[in-house]
Amino acid sequence: MSMNETQRVIEHLRRNGGRGKGWYWEHQDPRPLDEKTLASLPLPDGRPLPPSLEEWLRFDTSWFKLTTGEPPRLNTRLLRDMFREWAEPMANSGAPEESGTVEQWVQGWTGNLPNPAMADAHALKLPPSGSQEHFLVFHRTGRSLECPVLGFASQFEFWVKYKDFGEYLSHYFGLSKKD
Repeated sequence: MSMNETQRVIEHLRRNGGRGKGWYWEHQDPRPLDEKTLASLPLPDGRPLPPSLEEWLRFDTSWFKLTTGEPPRLNTRLLRDMFREWAEPMANSGAPEESGTVEQWVQGWTGNLPNPAMADAHALKLPPSGSQEHFLVFHRTGRSLECPVLGFASQFEFWVKYKDFGEYLSHYFGLSKKD
C-alpha cells in the first residue's frame, strides 16, 4: 500500500535530520502543511487527495513545488493544457520533423496515454529522472484512492511508471529500485 511506502520514506528522511538526496537534488528543511490547511485542500474537482499525497504534504510542500499561492492550493494543471504548452513551440518551429498543428500534437500525445481520458485529468509535474518527465495524474480507475505517476520520454511515449506517489517517492529517495 502506498501510504505505508510514503510513511517509510518520511521515516527515513526524519532519521536523516529532515534531509534527503533525490536523483539530482539535495533536500532539507521540510515545510509541512498544517492540518487545517490540508483539510481545505481537495483536488480541483473536489475529490479528496490520494492518501499517499496527503501523508507527504503533512511532511513537506516545498521540495517538489506541489503547492502554490496563499492560502496554498495544489499546483495542478490539466494534462491536456500541458500538452498545448509543449506543442506551441513545436507547431511554430517550421522544422519538418516537428510539423503539425498544436491540436494534432495534443491529439497525438493523448492517443499515447495509457488511458486517453487522462488528458482531461489534473496533474502535478514531479522532478524528472534523466530524460524522463513524471506526472502524478489525478485519474482514478477502480476503487483505489491512489493515482498513478506517468513516465514520459522522448516527447512521445507515456506509461504508468509508478502505481502511486508513494512508489515514486521510494524510488526518488533511493529506497527502492525501478525496473
